[in-house]
Amino acid sequence: MFDTPLDLASLAVFAFGALTFSTLAALYWGTHRPRKPGASAVLPAFTLVCAIAFLNSVAFRSTLLNALAAGLVPALILHLVLEMESPCLPPHRAWRWMAMAFYAAAAAPLLEGLHETGFLQAPWADALYRAPAALLGAASVAGLAVQVSALASARRPTEPMARAHRLWTAILLALLAACAAVSWSGFGAALGSLPDYLLLLFFCVTLYYRERLVFFDVLVKRGVFLAAGLALLTFSFPAAGRSPLTFAAGFLVCWLTAPWIYARLERAIDRVWLRRSWSPAEAERRFLGEIQIAATEEELRQNAARSLSAIFRAPADVRFDRSAPPEPDSPGDRLIAELKRDGARLGHIRLAARSNGIPYLSDDRRLVESLARSLAVLLENVRFRDDRRRQQEREAARERELRLLASRAELKALRAQINPHFLFNALSVIGGLLHYQPELADETVERLAQVFRYTLRKSESEWVALGEEVEFVTAYLRIEQARFGERLRLEFDVDPGAAQVQIPAMSIQPLVENAIKHGISASDGCGTVGLRVSGAPSGPQPGDALLVEVLDSGPGFPPGFSLETAASGHGLRNVAERLRGYYGDRARLLWENGPRTRVAFSIPQSAISHLAGGMS
Repeated sequence: MFDTPLDLASLAVFAFGALTFSTLAALYWGTHRPRKPGASAVLPAFTLVCAIAFLNSVAFRSTLLNALAAGLVPALILHLVLEMESPCLPPHRAWRWMAMAFYAAAAAPLLEGLHETGFLQAPWADALYRAPAALLGAASVAGLAVQVSALASARRPTEPMARAHRLWTAILLALLAACAAVSWSGFGAALGSLPDYLLLLFFCVTLYYRERLVFFDVLVKRGVFLAAGLALLTFSFPAAGRSPLTFAAGFLVCWLTAPWIYARLERAIDRVWLRRSWSPAEAERRFLGEIQIAATEEELRQNAARSLSAIFRAPADVRFDRSAPPEPDSPGDRLIAELKRDGARLGHIRLAARSNGIPYLSDDRRLVESLARSLAVLLENVRFRDDRRRQQEREAARERELRLLASRAELKALRAQINPHFLFNALSVIGGLLHYQPELADETVERLAQVFRYTLRKSESEWVALGEEVEFVTAYLRIEQARFGERLRLEFDVDPGAAQVQIPAMSIQPLVENAIKHGISASDGCGTVGLRVSGAPSGPQPGDALLVEVLDSGPGFPPGFSLETAASGHGLRNVAERLRGYYGDRARLLWENGPRTRVAFSIPQSAISHLAGGMS
């Protein structure tokens, strides 16, 4: 049982030091060192030696371990100061030799410990009992001399953080030198555990300015938790009428409520001091909710950067490439996480320094690495969807191309088929007109020549100006009118502004031929065939489409008519396939019965501007 609350507080401080140094030693040597093979080992070595010293004070009570730590700690303190001031020190080897001399002198306290334990019997060993105090004082004075030399040799102003680090280090070195002087004079017992407290404070200051990420995460949260627990234990300490049972009850309460208290303290520090708006689980849910709605890779990148900026309250940059991410300028100021999937680098996340100066802690690093893994999975899914979409588009394009090639082959077959039949019918008409209407026979011969000139000239061309197609169709219909005489009436309503629009060659003639064959020929008496073209791209409405209509007064299409099932209708099917091949779903062939049978197709203005100019 402890005599006073001060004894309990000392034990708590030593236990905290043992736990902290042990945790940091495992963190440095188990995590940091393998990742950074070129990093300095001075601070990890200092942490390891201090862990041994504090653990020995709390548990082992070994004289040899205490002697080993007492010899190495002064040399490591001086080495840390040399490392801190190295950018400002003149390039002399004397500094290196001085550090090596202190490491060699660490053997003196070890020899004194061996003598004290009986392993070494030598008359001169009695004089070594002041060696630890002498080494600590000499190392502290040497460290102050190094700082003075660095100040005298500095050629440029140091940063505020470096100045503050130097000031606190100088104060602690002076206090350690004073403690060493008191111990040398024989009054060391009056100091008690003050040198150990100064050593712990020296480590905290070094850790804060060199490894702020570890300082805040390991020391601050656990230090606040320890202070809260110490306050509860001190309150329940059996003094001033309190029984040991009260202390045992208070200790049991602290033991059982420790996880709950630590979680609440950690969350309070995160929200109030470190300005974290969400817990890691909440941040993960928020991040996933914002990036899952992304449909494209660029949208995913923007959503991820925006969500990371909100979560960490810092500018975020997300890159999707295989280049190596840049190294952070200083630990704790910037945070970088790689995006990897199955060992392959997909990109990286880079968080800039916060404007409020709060550094990134290990919790932040773990969170951003977890978010990076989630983002890598989503990125892979988006790229997979993009690959599938592009593959489907390629397959659709190949299918359209195959249909277009088939329709072109069928068009050539139709041309070869139309020419003999049409030529036979036209020659028969001309032969009948020669005796009774020679002038009309001459006009019919000219129109026949015009039709064949067009078919020969456009036999290998896919595109033609609408005006030329209309002239060809008009000549074709005039020949048919000469054939049917008064039974066939023609109507034309063509927008002059559409004359230069490029359309697939011979896309109107099959519609007209179908109207003659299944409309006029199948009707008794007079019939009418009309051609209407409207909605030029230069029309008054920006959404206007080119509309081509062929109308006839025939009996119309039979019920359930379909191009796929119809025995005839090769010309209509060819036109439909070509329209689908050129324009996709933006243009299609339509037919309907009514007062007049109507067959039509429309071409949107966007399709005209995209295809007509480049494929004519």
